[in-house]
Amino acid sequence: MGCGASRAEAPAIPDAKASAAVNSAAAAERGGPAPAAAEAGATADVALAPPQEAAKPKDAIKVKAWVGNAGDGTLPFPELSDEDFEVPVLKDKCDTAVCISGGGFRASTLGLGWLRALNHLGLLSKVKYLCTCSGSAWLGAALCFARGTTTGTFLGHHFPPEMCDLDTLARVGDKGRSYGAAMADAEPLIDYVKAQLQEAVDGDDGSKRGVQETRAWTRAMAAAFLAPFGLGDTDASTTSMTGTKSGIHSTTAVRGAKVGRGQVHLANPQLPYLVIAQLYYPYEWTPLYSGCPVPYSSTQPRLGGGWVEAVGYNAVLAEKPAHPVAPGSALTVSVRPTGPASLGEAIGISSAYNSYKWAMGKTSKGRAAHKLLGFHTGDLFDMQEWDTNQMQLTDGGGSDYHAIYPALRRRVANIIVLSASKAPIEDYEKFTRDMRDIPGLFGCWPGNDRDTKGLAGPEFNKQRQVFAEGADGYKRLYQALLAKFQAGEAAVHADEYEVMANPAMGVPGGWRVRVLWVINEVQRKWEEALPADTRDKLHHDRTSFAAKVEEGLNPLDADTFQQFPLVSTFAFNYPPELVGLMAAHAAHMLTSNKALVEGMMPAPPPRQM
Repeated sequence: MGCGASRAEAPAIPDAKASAAVNSAAAAERGGPAPAAAEAGATADVALAPPQEAAKPKDAIKVKAWVGNAGDGTLPFPELSDEDFEVPVLKDKCDTAVCISGGGFRASTLGLGWLRALNHLGLLSKVKYLCTCSGSAWLGAALCFARGTTTGTFLGHHFPPEMCDLDTLARVGDKGRSYGAAMADAEPLIDYVKAQLQEAVDGDDGSKRGVQETRAWTRAMAAAFLAPFGLGDTDASTTSMTGTKSGIHSTTAVRGAKVGRGQVHLANPQLPYLVIAQLYYPYEWTPLYSGCPVPYSSTQPRLGGGWVEAVGYNAVLAEKPAHPVAPGSALTVSVRPTGPASLGEAIGISSAYNSYKWAMGKTSKGRAAHKLLGFHTGDLFDMQEWDTNQMQLTDGGGSDYHAIYPALRRRVANIIVLSASKAPIEDYEKFTRDMRDIPGLFGCWPGNDRDTKGLAGPEFNKQRQVFAEGADGYKRLYQALLAKFQAGEAAVHADEYEVMANPAMGVPGGWRVRVLWVINEVQRKWEEALPADTRDKLHHDRTSFAAKVEEGLNPLDADTFQQFPLVSTFAFNYPPELVGLMAAHAAHMLTSNKALVEGMMPAPPPRQM
């Protein structure tokens, strides 16, 4: 439960015009709420939480906000240009983003291998952005904020296939220092279910314990993936970053202390700048700020049109701005925090897959279930009329499974897309249908006749297309991936595309981008080079009826190698050997394509003094 799933399972954002004048129940039948920026006069509903559930506001603090629309270039990106929040070291990095898809444990273990390979090649510190979603957000957050370890220790050592015997694969590192160890120990569903059982015993009478239990998903994810690195708090902390122009982290700590957010987790500026995709709509969380980069003026309620700094997230406005705020502006507003704004909350929201899969925000029964099952609500204010509404928050795979749109909004020239998919490449129709988001980028997803509630292909493509090459560009990509797979190699392909404007997703057009596609699939040659004991286990588990039965009887545990590397999204417990195997498999995809990867890292221009 709770993670970005395979593309056959992902929700979508309906076309705003098609969703005009619908209520929330009707929107649920169409697959989710709709961005309205692209269609004037359209209306659609955003999932609202019951107003009586709002927490009591705390004292007011002053925070910075930025107003605009990423799609037309008026929204500032504070880490690049703000007088206080700019991170100068980003100018010394390559104009490159690494985007890792969702996919639960599969995405997190594959992501570990991909980042390990980049570090092994000496390239990770050169990357400007690390964009994540759902399962990859667990990894990204732990990496960028980890305490008490080094990047190399956290990611682990790269081993060529000849050295990947079962004993080596099982040595995932030391607890509290290695992410592989955290993954091997992680059983977040157990913590989550315990919290739900405790809720059933105690009831939710509005007491502190009851309120805490209603956020059980966040607590389980934070305990599994952040607590091993000293980041486990979910209620009394916020985030910032060292290395900003004004040292903003020091004032964040002072203001946070006034409102119960005095513990400030600091991102490492030597690593890529982290972005986590959240919600049905385009919504970004970063160490310094969060928000919706597109002003959706026709949704009910309105949403977006800017950022608010991290310490001011999940808060009500104490007062509205006295005068209209022009796009492109920054201003100071007074807010009263009402709930958590922690790193744990960020990854919990981004990975709450079942919250959106079950369309919980769209009906009264769904909203009640959202709360009962321990998912998320938060107070968000739009930056158009500056109204605050409590909204139900959910998995980022609903709008950006591959976490690519943040890079496109920032016009990053080189993007490495790391897809933790589980769709077999050999079947074109199934691969295209199940991957959905990738053909959608080219405007050629054919739709899925089996999905009666989701969007039809034309509507989905209208919302998602950014590459002008269209179907021809997608077919060229597919054929290149298929050829690599059939040759027994990693499914990797590099290409260049013309970017189209996409107002609904906040992407400016009229420029070119290079993309390196890396798709999870079997690498026959790599497997043939594995030591005999690992090859034997792979063969046994893939062909053994007993292994198949074992996986079928307990789909929440990946106890064998039976599905490797296309492991189910719903498997939430990997043994150490599988953690090691997934990571080694992913690392080889990049190390075996070293020249292509290095070609995505052009030297930055000299910084002007």
